[in-house]
Amino acid sequence: METYENQIKYNDDGSVNVPFGRAAEWYISNANLLKNHRLKNQSRQVTPKLVKAGILTVERVQGAIDYLAWKTKTGTVKSTNRIDDVLVLTSLGRDLVSQIELGLAKNQQCWYWVMYCSGDGGNCQRLCGSVGKCNENCENYNLRNNLKNGNDMHHCSVRVISECRLSWLSLENPLRITIQGTHRTFYNNNIPKISRINLTYSVRDSIALSRRADHRTAKGIKAKLLTSLNGASEEVINNALASQRIICNNDKLRQFVARDDKKLKDDTGPWTQLDSLVNNILKSQGFILYYQIADINQPADSPDRYYQLTISDEFWLKNARDYGKICIGIDGKYDLNLDRAPVLSIVTENSAGCGLPVAFALFNKENHHTIKLAIDAIKKNIPCDNEFCEHKWYYENLLSGNGFQRVRECQNNNWKPYILIDKHRPSKLAIQNASHKPILCWFHIMKTFSENLNKWQIPAKFRYPIALAFKIVGRSRTEETAIEMAKKYIEFINTLPLEKTKKDKLIDDLSKNWMCTEWRLSFIDAGRISKNITNRFPWTTNNFTERINRTIEAVYSGKQTPLTFIERMYGINFQSETIVSHEDLNKFESGLVTLFNTQTIEQQTKDDMICCDKLRRLNQGRLDFLLNMVKISSDQNTFLVKKKSDDLFVSSYDDKPLRLDEEIVRKLNDMINFLMKSLLSENVILEQGFHICNVITGECTCWEYIWNSSLRDKCRHCHAATLLIETQQKGHLEVVNEAKKNLVLYFRNKERVVPASIKNNVIYQGDMEDSYQEIIRLYNMQGNKIFYPLKRSSQEIKDPFRPAELSERTKSNLGAPPKLSAKPRSSHRINLPNQSQSGNTFSIQQRKTKQIRNLYLFNR
Repeated sequence: METYENQIKYNDDGSVNVPFGRAAEWYISNANLLKNHRLKNQSRQVTPKLVKAGILTVERVQGAIDYLAWKTKTGTVKSTNRIDDVLVLTSLGRDLVSQIELGLAKNQQCWYWVMYCSGDGGNCQRLCGSVGKCNENCENYNLRNNLKNGNDMHHCSVRVISECRLSWLSLENPLRITIQGTHRTFYNNNIPKISRINLTYSVRDSIALSRRADHRTAKGIKAKLLTSLNGASEEVINNALASQRIICNNDKLRQFVARDDKKLKDDTGPWTQLDSLVNNILKSQGFILYYQIADINQPADSPDRYYQLTISDEFWLKNARDYGKICIGIDGKYDLNLDRAPVLSIVTENSAGCGLPVAFALFNKENHHTIKLAIDAIKKNIPCDNEFCEHKWYYENLLSGNGFQRVRECQNNNWKPYILIDKHRPSKLAIQNASHKPILCWFHIMKTFSENLNKWQIPAKFRYPIALAFKIVGRSRTEETAIEMAKKYIEFINTLPLEKTKKDKLIDDLSKNWMCTEWRLSFIDAGRISKNITNRFPWTTNNFTERINRTIEAVYSGKQTPLTFIERMYGINFQSETIVSHEDLNKFESGLVTLFNTQTIEQQTKDDMICCDKLRRLNQGRLDFLLNMVKISSDQNTFLVKKKSDDLFVSSYDDKPLRLDEEIVRKLNDMINFLMKSLLSENVILEQGFHICNVITGECTCWEYIWNSSLRDKCRHCHAATLLIETQQKGHLEVVNEAKKNLVLYFRNKERVVPASIKNNVIYQGDMEDSYQEIIRLYNMQGNKIFYPLKRSSQEIKDPFRPAELSERTKSNLGAPPKLSAKPRSSHRINLPNQSQSGNTFSIQQRKTKQIRNLYLFNR
């Protein structure tokens, strides 16, 4: 616990002299007469007059947070006073002090403040002589709380007087504190019960910082406060709880946190402070791309009606030019601030396969007007294609007069990427109005589709077949093909043994929600294939945007006001103007912008990151190539790859193979063959027991292509065919040895995380050929299972001091536990059993149960 004992100067008359700052409050808090009592204070005298005259200024002690600032009707800025405030002479004040020291001017007070005991608990003797309540002949007897006003000092005679004179300001300890009076004229060992918050300012500052910067809950804040009492005795803890200066009970702490939250949200005006932050700080640094104050007098169909703040960074804009030409993703979130103002995240992908932010936009309403304003603001600031672009940017006022926008001299008209979205009509309309192509996220497509299957009570054994048929339609590479495949889908659904109502729902869902004119090209692969670029494709899922949002909400930001959301983005704490004339911004930690920029620069020097599923398919293709399963055809881009008996469809949710009904599989294969008829010709015939694939387009007749599409990654058969093509360029033996080496390295890395007692040492430590032969042996025994994570139990005791009576935990080779996500993400596995006879999800059932319970309680 911090102490200032060495800064206290004791005087003969019982008073003390202390320096301005924390030492003053520390002395008052630790004085024996005041330890278990709460102090109130009257107005600070003299100081405001000298501040107004320009003789001195008042500075906040370093780290001061818990205070309010406001403007009067005349425009004067005022703030709450604190005992740890610091007086500083101005140049005019220093001249006056020099004259006082020479005897040319009269010395005068510059600080006079009276604090007094509040009399909480009824243990103090009042000025009328009684304890707990006033005498009947006291003039305060009939008054409310026996007080004339809020500053009446009638409840106790204890006074704490702090004073300072101008000539004392040059001393080391300029502030004089005198404690006068007693709580009682007789002995009483009862400890008064303090009913209100009595925390010191330093503790209040710590709480406010923990809440605003670290976003701790009341429980987390209390755990942090209790660290000062680590190792303390029972007596010390009892005294701390009695005085309530460094710790208080849970109810008071929650009240204080709630008060601080309300102060941030309402009293100090976070939106007004955000306006000051934007105009005074961020604008000059070029971080603001577009800023518009909402005009509620405008009609609802006018963009001028809505609030819009789009922020970015120069480095982000260059990344958007370099990496965002193909595709960007956007996603709106409503839970990144206390006001639930929508925040739009715009993200792209770098060459290493990692997500990068492009910009963030804050709205008062998420619609096609505000989304289009954000996209247009980015387009106007993307640098030109010159790598060393030095064109300047400038700000111009909006025509409405309600804001401004940033514009670059060389607007990049070639920047027209695909934009990946959830199925959100305002987003699609905004993107089309901005001359971009919207495409849908397949994760959210399948999430919606699986929820519908559950809601319609489709039997579990038919869910994966229906989902596969649905995805076969999505793999269409032309609109004409998609229309034909939709007919095949309808035929497939009609052959299933389902009720007619369920069949109608499945058919209507495809035709009205996905294959309609509005969404068709955003749904099928045809809308994602660029005619000009063949080596890179748009994304299929919006996971980069989800990861950026999760970083914001889980690691750094949590829930906060719109002001603090922007503050945390740039790592600054915007302070309101107070009577402190030279107070500046306090940077309390690195901002998210710095974090994202650092990660981006680090990733530029790294090799391309390959996801585990992509790496698995690549090595499956290597093994197929090494086992001579690839066969050439008369078309140089089309190959045949031999099927294996265990080539079952593997669920991407739990890596388990699915055994589907043979008749259903035959019907699905008929749909796939119809989809792939473009790969066949008079000279190219699909042989029995083979897959056919095209290494240019990535099309294949396998389940993996149908489920994942070739836009994100090619299937194992295309990887195998690609290696066969390389043998014609490099030589057969060289390609075989390289493929064998990489395959063995892949399996050795899998063994690396396995405990030593259960490692496959032939693979892990053997030479190249022995390791390869061991892989072939395991593949012949287990098939494709060897490419998926294997949970190998280990009974190895790594803790020799663990009591034998305790049950041993089963250890696995899956590595460290995953980092907790920001919030639980709902699963959308296709093959989920019916959850209830009613067809309602658990959350709906729970909500209805609460509604029924509340209705019952209301009617009691």
